[in-house]
Amino acid sequence: MRALWDGPAKDSPDLPVVRQWVERNPDTDARLSETVEHGGDRVVLVISIPSHAELLRARIEIPPLVRFPELLRFRRWQPSEQETEWTLQWVLGLMRRQEDLGLPTKVTSTGPHPVSGLIEITFDRVDPAYAAELEARGNGLAYVLPEPVNPVPLSVALAWPPPGDRVPGAERPTWVTTEKPRADLP
Repeated sequence: MRALWDGPAKDSPDLPVVRQWVERNPDTDARLSETVEHGGDRVVLVISIPSHAELLRARIEIPPLVRFPELLRFRRWQPSEQETEWTLQWVLGLMRRQEDLGLPTKVTSTGPHPVSGLIEITFDRVDPAYAAELEARGNGLAYVLPEPVNPVPLSVALAWPPPGDRVPGAERPTWVTTEKPRADLP
């Protein structure tokens, strides 16, 4: 395989084929990047996809299409910390203004997904049109969960004593998670 490259590597030989796969599968939201392996003699093509299910599908479909499957790397794409913070602040701002805006569907909770880092949004009712609008505004960094979540009234949330380890630190304030007591419990 060394005979295929003279000198340091510059481009992945399979990049055009993988780009075609990405163009045929736009819903995967795949991002491509190249990196040079240690020693600088081979270029590795990194395929980053936010959805775990789509990532597994890509791992099955792409290797048979390329000449050098050993030079492919698949990973879960995660937004940068700054992108996550900006998107989270945007959703939190929307939550603060939604009463003033008179929106029929309310955002009930938001926060980063623990694995992907994408911002999850929940509504108080099913609203596919509004979900699509927010996801489009979120530039691929936010998604709406399909099931609605009943909100906890602010008066309950303020009175609820949060556990000590769930209170955000002053240096990185974000949100506090509280659970609504179930009515069917004794």
